[in-house]
Amino acid sequence: MRVRGAVPLLLVALTACACVTEGPSGAAGPSASPSRSSGASPSRSLPPPAAAPVIAFDPPRDTSQGSRFVAGRWTSTLPLLDVQFSVTPEPAFPCTIAMDADRQSGGYTCDGLLPPATDVRLELMGTTPQNTRSRATRNLRTMGERLSAVPWFTEFEDPNAEALACAAASVRIIQVFTTGRDVATAKAILARGKPLNKSADPGIDPASIAAVITALEPTNRYHYYRFPTKEAATRAAVYWLARSAKPVIALSLAGQHAPVITGYGGTLGVSAADAATTITGLVVEDPQRGDLDPLTARHRPDKSRSRDFQVGAYIPLDEWYADDWWFRDAYKGSIVFNSDGKLHDVDRSDKVYPKPHWDGTFVIIVDDGDTTNPPDREGKVAIR
Repeated sequence: MRVRGAVPLLLVALTACACVTEGPSGAAGPSASPSRSSGASPSRSLPPPAAAPVIAFDPPRDTSQGSRFVAGRWTSTLPLLDVQFSVTPEPAFPCTIAMDADRQSGGYTCDGLLPPATDVRLELMGTTPQNTRSRATRNLRTMGERLSAVPWFTEFEDPNAEALACAAASVRIIQVFTTGRDVATAKAILARGKPLNKSADPGIDPASIAAVITALEPTNRYHYYRFPTKEAATRAAVYWLARSAKPVIALSLAGQHAPVITGYGGTLGVSAADAATTITGLVVEDPQRGDLDPLTARHRPDKSRSRDFQVGAYIPLDEWYADDWWFRDAYKGSIVFNSDGKLHDVDRSDKVYPKPHWDGTFVIIVDDGDTTNPPDREGKVAIR
């Protein structure tokens, strides 16, 4: 689909005239050039060709398993009269391109999700007021139904420690997957995240999880989202996974666990509301159930451990909805701490939002790309 940026300009063409000054009877005046033979035409210097603009896309994070949602920014080294944007294969929904006031930058977006595991070509064509054209292209392959090469880390760096670092280990998974840099252990992330909590959670809460992800890597723009039902939250998690091509954290076990969703089973249509969308299961990495150290088996011994949870275990949707370890129960705003056996309020309590806030909802944490909303606030990007 090709879209032309509609920003009209009034162009004025100027023609330059060359003048030759001669003295009387054809003799050159004091400032004239040397005499020429009779009948010779004066030489004319051609204007240099207009410079071509250099047009560029924002650099991609990964073109081998790219986002299924086409959106981004472009720049040009020269002002442009016109810019066009195309996607090949042509999608079944519109794509648009915008130009900023300086006419050297802008944005582009498409109104749906591209098919999975598809080779795609993006092209920008720009024209200057001097009618000089230039183009930029990008080739990428959209992610399939699951992300590949997602690392795994345990929450039990100290086998004797309490089980409080699951979210911190998941943050570490996202940090390494998105940047290739392992900059902090789960223990260090937990220590860094606790002061960012907006509740009395003994680990790190949803606001802190999103904030520490962005603190470790500013290009990761994660926010938490709340949903009234497990079905809506699960559907949104799969949508954001495909839209961002980055792992999604689900606050499972009534809000006290934080596994990483890296894939799904079934079909995801061009939008979250597409009737063709049918989710049959999720692919999950689990920082606790992937730990095979016998010393850590005392934590929920009723739940099986497996190496599959290190690479992505497939959880059928009926199990995801029925098992307390996953999404059986909504987030609980009050829990009993193991440390003292007493009931504590762990709902968001900094008065930014009215209470109850997380309590009674299903919470996921996703990269929505929003650079204006602080990461410790609830996400505001609408699902398309």
